[in-house]
Amino acid sequence: MGPIRRDALALALLLAAPLSSAQPRRVPQPQPQDEPATEPANPTAAFQQAEARTHFQTGVGHYQAGRFTEAIAEFQTAHRLYASPVILFNLAQAYRSDGQLSSAIATFRRYIEENPRLTPTQREDVEGVIREIETTRAVLSFEVEPSGAEITLDGRVLGTSPLPRGVEVLPGPHEISVSLALHEPLRQTINVHAHERRLFQGTLHPVELNARLVVNVLPANAEITLDGAPVGRGTFDQRVRPGAHQLTFAAEGYQPRSESVRVNTLSEETVRVTLDPRSRSLFTRWYFWAAVGGAIAVGATLAVVLNPIEPTAIPGNGNPQVVQSVLSW
Repeated sequence: MGPIRRDALALALLLAAPLSSAQPRRVPQPQPQDEPATEPANPTAAFQQAEARTHFQTGVGHYQAGRFTEAIAEFQTAHRLYASPVILFNLAQAYRSDGQLSSAIATFRRYIEENPRLTPTQREDVEGVIREIETTRAVLSFEVEPSGAEITLDGRVLGTSPLPRGVEVLPGPHEISVSLALHEPLRQTINVHAHERRLFQGTLHPVELNARLVVNVLPANAEITLDGAPVGRGTFDQRVRPGAHQLTFAAEGYQPRSESVRVNTLSEETVRVTLDPRSRSLFTRWYFWAAVGGAIAVGATLAVVLNPIEPTAIPGNGNPQVVQSVLSW
């Protein structure tokens, strides 16, 4: 059976909403039968079957939208609630589309074993899918630097580098995306051949502004200048180019200050600065002139006490003489 026939088989089955049917589906290609319709034996079973139908239909929606990982989770839940071969078949197809080929093969085989109502033709169709996977699957491995980069294959996140093992894929084109914060993303399409063991190698390069500089200065209104350009007051926290940078700080009433800082690639540097108050001239302070005035007054008093003026006689008659002194001025 060719790929087109198998795709039609899968799509028609996925579009089938009911979980149970007494007859094979009328579709262009032979379809696996579901289990015969039966009434649930108790309310709990009825509830579980209804829940299973909801999860199954949700899984179909995820599958048709290409969200295979989500579809797998919904089909697994639906099958736990209601063990239907149709759910198994759709789960196997989701595994296959998601690149989990070993799981797909195991689930297809389980589908055959648990569905005795299959016709010989239907059984042959499913076994053909299994043979196709087994005879054509390839293995794709990844070597990506730096560590921690997220690797996505055909829209499915595989994990972060380094991946512990290779990934099984079907032959054909595959889209690879690699991303990491503060690095330029990498996207590439590769073509994988049947039975090939392919190694994908990639290195991400940091973006230009990949370092972080944090500055805190007191007083909080101090202006911060980075490499000659004002960048704010009090605080600064931004991405910068790696390398050497010149910081200057200025605030009214404080001594200006300069600092050189080097920020390494993909690193963070923190600078904390407290400006010193500017020294004021002694002649501009009020208490200086108050002290000067007080000193002058004290000096004058001492001059009077320590250097009394000799009395001077006032011409005239009389005894005793009337004299003039400083105290009578």
